Amino acid sequence: MPHARKRFLLAFLGLLALFLNALQGYDFSHCEGYYKRASHSGSVSLFWKGGQVSFAHGKLPKGAKILKADPFIGFYLLKTPPTEFAYNLLDIDERAYTHPLASISVDRATPGRIVKRQEGFLDFAKFSTLVAANGVVSNICYQIYGVGVGGGFIEARYIKRFLRQKSPYYGDIGVRVRQRGGVVVESIDPFFPNNPFLEQDKITNINGRNINNVREFEWVVSNLAYQERASVQVLRRGRYKTLSVRVDRRYGGFLLPDSFLERFGIRLSPHFVIQTISKSRPHDFKLLHVGDKLVWINRRPIAPAGVSFSAKLAALRRALSHAYMQGRIEMLVLRNGFEFYVRL
Repeated sequence: MPHARKRFLLAFLGLLALFLNALQGYDFSHCEGYYKRASHSGSVSLFWKGGQVSFAHGKLPKGAKILKADPFIGFYLLKTPPTEFAYNLLDIDERAYTHPLASISVDRATPGRIVKRQEGFLDFAKFSTLVAANGVVSNICYQIYGVGVGGGFIEARYIKRFLRQKSPYYGDIGVRVRQRGGVVVESIDPFFPNNPFLEQDKITNINGRNINNVREFEWVVSNLAYQERASVQVLRRGRYKTLSVRVDRRYGGFLLPDSFLERFGIRLSPHFVIQTISKSRPHDFKLLHVGDKLVWINRRPIAPAGVSFSAKLAALRRALSHAYMQGRIEMLVLRNGFEFYVRL
């Protein structure tokens, strides 16, 4: 169908939807048909840069052909036949709270409202009713504010960020933070080049933008340009200090393991056994091999027993950070029953 004709048809459908809504008390049931013609099983068709793309989150349909994947947050661009219709992505604004909305899927159209904004890459927005996986939050059938995850939904701006990138990228300034009266540095990546931070630094501003919470920190840092300089204001021991840091990229985090060792291609089992490691790792890491088990760091156990894998990785990050602050990182490694020390 020519683009001009399709645009006319979409405009007509939008006006028709408004008319029907006015007559029927905002009955969105007619949008189910639009959804069926703007989706495949397990994906949603979106208008993007003058064309059409197929977006999916989470579990993929069997045999899906992936054009682009973001393993950090589970987004996918799929190769699919074009659908008859597609959706325009809308950022949430005032109209999203004043105009009628509905959760739309292949067999259901349920009116509702946005009750919570998305507060991070994995802390999804909430709708007053369930949004089916790869369903949509819609206003007038062909415009959507987000795509469902089987409960909440992904806001349009996060989907647009994924679509704009040639490959997944998240900026990094060499710290992991927590919320404690502000955004406080919990652990420092000792392998981040020229890391200027200290544990307990409170990050207050990045490139002139005030940072009030972890969500703002996560969004701002993730979108910093690779290898550019970032100006970071911190509150350190009662005094404000401005640090200059060259932006790197994240190697782990969100849905991926994040121990600070992923930069060297190291993946660990829940028992801290090295499962993979890069062949091109730097000299200090040449002594480590697949099958080695990390036992201690600076003569202290890494993590308590009985905690989750994510908690163990957080403990490993803190152990590496504390060791770095002490001026040395010394690992006790177990290999085939033999223990030895590696200094990094």
